[in-house]
Amino acid sequence: MERKGKMPHRKERLTFSHLQRILDLLTAKSIMTPCNEFFFCQPDQKISDARRLLGDKKFSAAPLHDVDIHRYVTLKKLEKTKDDATRCEDVADEITVRDVATGDTNIKNLLEIFFERKDPVPLFVLERNSITGLITGADLDKIAVKVFFFVLISALESLLLDIIGDNYKKYKECLTNPREVEGRYGRCKGQLVGLEEHHYLMTKEIFEIVWGSDIGKIMNVKDEKELKALRKFRNRVAHGNYIIVKDDDVKDLKRKYDRICEFIHVLERY
Repeated sequence: MERKGKMPHRKERLTFSHLQRILDLLTAKSIMTPCNEFFFCQPDQKISDARRLLGDKKFSAAPLHDVDIHRYVTLKKLEKTKDDATRCEDVADEITVRDVATGDTNIKNLLEIFFERKDPVPLFVLERNSITGLITGADLDKIAVKVFFFVLISALESLLLDIIGDNYKKYKECLTNPREVEGRYGRCKGQLVGLEEHHYLMTKEIFEIVWGSDIGKIMNVKDEKELKALRKFRNRVAHGNYIIVKDDDVKDLKRKYDRICEFIHVLERY
C-alpha cells in the first residue's frame, strides 16, 4: 500500500514513434499568417512605396492585390531594384507549385521545404484552390516551432537521464561541480517524489557528462562546441527567445532537427 501523501510514480518511456504522432499535430496552420492579415501590394504601386511599407511592417514578402492572388513581391528583390519609378508588377514573381503547401503540412516538412529553397521566398498555404495563408522564414520563429523542438530536446534529455542513471556513480565523476547536484537533491529529498540524485541534473550538467564519458562517443559527438550550441538552442526554445536572427538560421533548423533525431535514434538502440 502506498504511504499517504506519496505520489506513485510509473515512468513511461517515450519512443520516437510516440513523438512523431504528437509532432505531426503541429502544422502550417499553427504558424501561417492568415489571408485576412496579409499586407498586399498594388500591381501599379511604385517600388519605393512598397519597399517602405514592407520594411515598416517587417514583412519579407507580400502578394499582389490582383483579382486572384497569383503573384508576389519580396522585400529583398525590391531593395535590389534601383529605379524607384518601377512598379511592383514589373518585378513580381509568379506563385508556382513549389511555392505552395497545405494547411496540414507538418513542421518537419516545412523545415525541409525551407531548407531546399535557394532564396527566403514565402510559402503560400493553399486550401481548395484558394490561398488561405502565407509562411515566411520568420514564421519558423513562432511558438509552435519552439514547442516542436522543445518536445524533441526533452525526449533526448529523458533518454540521457535514463542512461546516466543506470551507472550514475561512474558518470558522476564527469561533473565539474557534483556538489551542486547533491545540494539540489538534498533540498528535495524529503518531498517523497521518488526521484534519485541523477534526476536533478541540469542541461549543462547532462551535456558535461555526455562529453566526458563514453556517451559522447555513442552519439558520435566530436566537438564539445556542438553540445554547447545545442544547450544554448534548447534554452532559447524553452525561454521563448528568438531562434531566427539571420537568414542562415532558417536552413539551420533543418540541420538541428536531423541531428537531434539522430541522437534519439542512437540512444533508443543503446
